[in-house]
Amino acid sequence: MDSTLASARGGVAAGVSREWTVTAGLLAIACVLGLLEATLPGVPFAPWLRLGLANIAVVVALALAGGKMALIVSLGRVLIVGVASGAIGSPAFVIGGAGALASLAVMWALARFGDVFTPVGWSAAGAVAHMLAQFVVASAILGSWSILMLAPVSMLLALPLGALTGTLARIVVSRLRIC
Repeated sequence: MDSTLASARGGVAAGVSREWTVTAGLLAIACVLGLLEATLPGVPFAPWLRLGLANIAVVVALALAGGKMALIVSLGRVLIVGVASGAIGSPAFVIGGAGALASLAVMWALARFGDVFTPVGWSAAGAVAHMLAQFVVASAILGSWSILMLAPVSMLLALPLGALTGTLARIVVSRLRIC
């Protein structure tokens, strides 16, 4: 198994166990941050925007072990927070899920370029993709494309928020001693 989480002494079994443990921990952190953020007010001049704190755990997962772990953390968070908040199956759940998938797809693609992009860049681009996907899905659900008028300003604001999330994730990764 070629994983940054696999232990040289413990072998493959210890590495797999450690990877699942880290994944579960990051999923729990993402859920707590997602639920916490849901209780916070939005940005004053754009109340529909959120900081994206739960995405810190997704970026950390992507940086530590790649797309598989990040996918589990991202989609697991969407499902668990959806159940916990009672939003599962609602339009908000569908819109949020689309944003999470778009964000992860963009971040995963950028992460594959190696050292060309950092977690800060992944997260900033992921935040923009998240916002764009949410607007497109919301427009489809509402049957009106007029809501897209808010997209340019929202995506512009998403860049620094995503960069902040990526910076926090980079700090977390630099301080972790997993192996």
